[in-house]
Parts: sequence; C-alpha cells; structure tokens
Amino acid sequence: MEFSVEHIVTDDGIVSVTLAGALDVATAPQVRDLLIRLIDEGHHRLVLELSGVDFVDSIGLGVFVGVVHRLRPHDSSLAIAAPSAQARKVFEITQLVRVLPIYDTTEAAVQAVRDGNAAVGARG
Repeated sequence: MEFSVEHIVTDDGIVSVTLAGALDVATAPQVRDLLIRLIDEGHHRLVLELSGVDFVDSIGLGVFVGVVHRLRPHDSSLAIAAPSAQARKVFEITQLVRVLPIYDTTEAAVQAVRDGNAAVGARG
C-alpha cells in the first residue's frame, strides 16, 4: 500500500488528518513535518484517523509522542480515530492509550475534541 497523508479543517477549526499505509522510518518525517506545521500555524485541535494504517514502528510512535509534547503548552486536544487492528495493538502494548484517547470512529473523535474530552495532558 502506498503511504498517504491528507488533512481537512472543519468549520470550527478541528484538523482531521487521515493516514494510510505504513507509518515507519521512511514516512514518519512527512507526518511529523505536516503536524508541526499545522501546530505552528495555530491548529491545536487535532484528530488523527488511522483506519488505513497497516503498520506503525517505533519511529512512527515517536511522531505521536512528539506531537503530544508540542501541544501541551497550548489549550489543545488530540484524539486517535478508527485505528486499524495493528495500530490499536501498538498503542495498547506501548500504553500510549493512557496518553492519547482512541475512538472507534472519526465522528466520535471529532466530537470528543469539540467537547473538550480529548485534552492533551488530561489523561494518564
């Protein structure tokens, strides 16, 4: 599967980033650079949709951890939406589920961010 990353901004400023393919040493820099750019532009409410992610390595996980650290100084929210079975398992094994809330659907993740239920630093 080819790797892709796309994003949209909702009318109320939530950025939904959709990833597909392997999030690994080869693709993580592209994702990291996009997320850093979005945060630097003032987007502090993010949803990462991972249903199409078929592999996540430690470098890919590092991107998520880095985003959490970058968002913490802001009034920010971050939610993981619809992770694939492999991605969910990696989040559970590494205990990132204690830091990043996971929702079964993108709609649920967006609503959690909208409602303030996915605040960075509010978990774990």
